Amino acid sequence: MADAGMLKQINLQKIRNAFLAGEPFSKTELAEKTGLSFPTVGKIVDEMVGTQQLQIVGTRNSSGGRCSRIYQYNADFRNAIAMILEGQNLDWFILDSLGMTKNQGRIEIDGDLLGTLTGLLLQARRQEPSLCCFCLGIAANTNGETVQQSFEYPQLKGMNLLKELECASGLKGSLGNDMWISAEGCWQRCRMNDHTTLISFYLGSCGFGSSFVVGGKTIKGAHQVAGEIELLPWIREAGLNANQWPDTLPETILRCILTYAIITDPDFIQLYTHPFFVDHFDEIQAQLNTCFTGVQPPTLLLSDDFRADYEIGLSCRAMRLMNPQEVSA
Repeated sequence: MADAGMLKQINLQKIRNAFLAGEPFSKTELAEKTGLSFPTVGKIVDEMVGTQQLQIVGTRNSSGGRCSRIYQYNADFRNAIAMILEGQNLDWFILDSLGMTKNQGRIEIDGDLLGTLTGLLLQARRQEPSLCCFCLGIAANTNGETVQQSFEYPQLKGMNLLKELECASGLKGSLGNDMWISAEGCWQRCRMNDHTTLISFYLGSCGFGSSFVVGGKTIKGAHQVAGEIELLPWIREAGLNANQWPDTLPETILRCILTYAIITDPDFIQLYTHPFFVDHFDEIQAQLNTCFTGVQPPTLLLSDDFRADYEIGLSCRAMRLMNPQEVSA
């Protein structure tokens, strides 16, 4: 049986979720929408007004003749900054408490990568007093805090980057591999269910990458290297990147796609749009059909949404940091 603190946490989240769509509600309307009792709603709403999570935005006539107050979520209650580090560019965007983008920009890395990251966070804190957290996506293999391997940023190898940034900025943070985060975003965008398995492949400026999502969770492996195609020596030797690809489909690329497909038997294989994948889409599909003779092959998708998925994944992480489940009992 849930204790009082846990029950309050659950009820608070129900009310918060109702407001996150951006609509205003009276206490009576909230009770109807959430299924909670009016006294429970009234107590939690009053506390949320006291902590400035909610704002009183007007009144509405009720059936009893009395005017009821209308409440709306305070979009500036908390803010977060999401960052994408790829190549020599650091893209960023500020999210409000409703997940809407308030501001965005791009910084070119001048050589001092750590200094650029911490400088951006400190500047964002000065400009956004409600900033409470950050999320960073990076083209590197990470274990959640430490950069384990990065062909693009060798100076970060072995660094507890999350701790460095949290200590320098005073903000709570989240750090993740670019493919993991984009896969989480794809899962959200496509509204996949918990029984769906997805593999994604991306060819970008930092090389060839992949990710696996099963049951809404990205598979990372015991050492956080699952899907790191660049760690395979025959892929690294091919030297493929966004600006260099052969006219014919290399055996190394095809072998990776087919092997990953056979091992995981996914529902979907997503190729993020790149001239290389566009030109060889039919060939890859034909090879999949051959491998899965007698059974339904995975559905092969060609998607233009890598950047959108990346930003959705970062936004979801930011929203979890801005709206934690824990509340005071």
